[in-house]
Formats: sequence, structure tokens, C-alpha cells
Amino acid sequence: MMIGMYCRVSTDEQNIDQQRNLLVKYCAEKGLQYRSYADNGISGKVSDRPGWQKLIRDCERGNIDTILVVKVDRITRELKYAVWFYEWLQSNPVKLISLYDNIDLTTPGGYFMFILLCLLSERELLDNKWRSRIGIERAKKEGKYKGGKAGRKWKVKGLI
Repeated sequence: MMIGMYCRVSTDEQNIDQQRNLLVKYCAEKGLQYRSYADNGISGKVSDRPGWQKLIRDCERGNIDTILVVKVDRITRELKYAVWFYEWLQSNPVKLISLYDNIDLTTPGGYFMFILLCLLSERELLDNKWRSRIGIERAKKEGKYKGGKAGRKWKVKGLI
């Protein structure tokens, strides 16, 4: 069994080593061989991440038979991609292990939980963007806004 350990953080300020250490410990305790894949500073909303795409290609080539993540939200924060990934797993001899989510994708309940967790991850991402936009609007009204990228895509009217 060859494990493809995958770690992802959304910002450069986050520490990817925390995830990596947990995954390495898991593999060491179980005596599993692994290859490490990572994307640092890339949102889970983006599916075309270099480390993730390399892992997918290695799985398709038969070099990796199990994907190991800390949580499923490391894979995606977009429901549409979660459904694609689930279908991809069904057509490839690849297993998914998520340390914290404890999901068995061979059961209907496991599929449901996987999709639900991915949906909740997308919701969390949207909530955070919305909160940022509200904060920016408030800071603008108070004359404290200095500019930046956070929340520009959201238009929150009449909430402040």
C-alpha cells in the first residue's frame, strides 16, 4: 500500500507542518509507506492546485492507492468538485482516509457524510467571505479602511 499524504493551507501565514506531522505520525504508527503532496497558500475552492493534481495523476498511474488527509476540507471547499472527486474515486482503485472525519466511502452513509462535510466546508468559506465584506463596509464607514483584496467579490447591501 502506497499512501499519498496531502496537506493544504489557504494562506502563507498558516502552518502546513501541523497537518504533515499528523499524517506522518499516522503512517509511522501503521508502518505505511507514503509520498507527500502539498499546496501552501491555495484555497480549497481551487481544484487545479499543483500538489493535488500531481497526487491525482500519480493515483491514475497506479503509483498511489490511498489518499490520506487530515480532514476532507483539505481536498475541496466546493460541492461541485466534491461530487466529481467522489465519482473519480468510484472509477479508480483509490481509497480515501480522512483522519478526523472517519468516513467509509463504500457505504451510502459514508457518501452522504463526505458530501455533507464538503458542503459545510463550502458554507464556511462563503460565511468567512461574507463576514470580511461586512467588516470592510463597516471600516469604510468609520474611515478606517486602508484597502485590500478581502471580500471584493461580495456586495452586501443594507446589512450595515
